[in-house]
Amino acid sequence: MPIREGTTSDFAALRRIARASFDRVYAFFAVRGIRGAWPFLIADQDGVPAGFLVGRWFDGTPPIGYVYFIAVDTNFRRRGIARTLVNESLNRFARRGATRVFAAVTEENDASLGLFGSLGFEKAPRRALRRWYGWRGLSVELRMVLAPHEALMVRTFTDPSPRDPQAP
Repeated sequence: MPIREGTTSDFAALRRIARASFDRVYAFFAVRGIRGAWPFLIADQDGVPAGFLVGRWFDGTPPIGYVYFIAVDTNFRRRGIARTLVNESLNRFARRGATRVFAAVTEENDASLGLFGSLGFEKAPRRALRRWYGWRGLSVELRMVLAPHEALMVRTFTDPSPRDPQAP
C-alpha cells in the first residue's frame, strides 16, 4: 500500500474521510490540523485516498512526536491501513530524532486503543509529560489539545538510563 505525503489536492478526500469517521468537532479539528502538520500522510488504495494521518512535531531536546489524527475511509477499513500509517509515522518520527511519540485516544474507542497498544503504545498518566519534560511538557500538552475523555498513549523508542532526567 503506497503511503505518501499529503498535499492540498487531498483536502477534499480528507474532509470526506474525517466527516465519516469522527463527530463534527473531531472532524473539524482533523481538517484544521493539516495546517502545520508533520507528517501529513495519505494511504492510497487503487489510486484513491483511503486514509490519512495528521501528525505534530514538537522541537526541543528531545523532540517529541504526536499522532494527532488518523482515519480510514469506511470502504477500506480492516485492511491494515491505519496500522501502516501509524508505522510509517513512527519511522519518520524516529528518523528525525524523537525518543517518544504520543497519541490521544478516546477511552471508549476500543479499536484505536487496540491498534496503538499492538504497536507498542502504553497508557501514560497526563502528568507524565510534565514529569518527563518539565515546563515544556505542559506547553506540549496544551498544544496537543487533550480532551478529558482521552487516554494519553506513549510509544518510547529508547530505554533511558535510570539517571536520565527523561526516565519515567
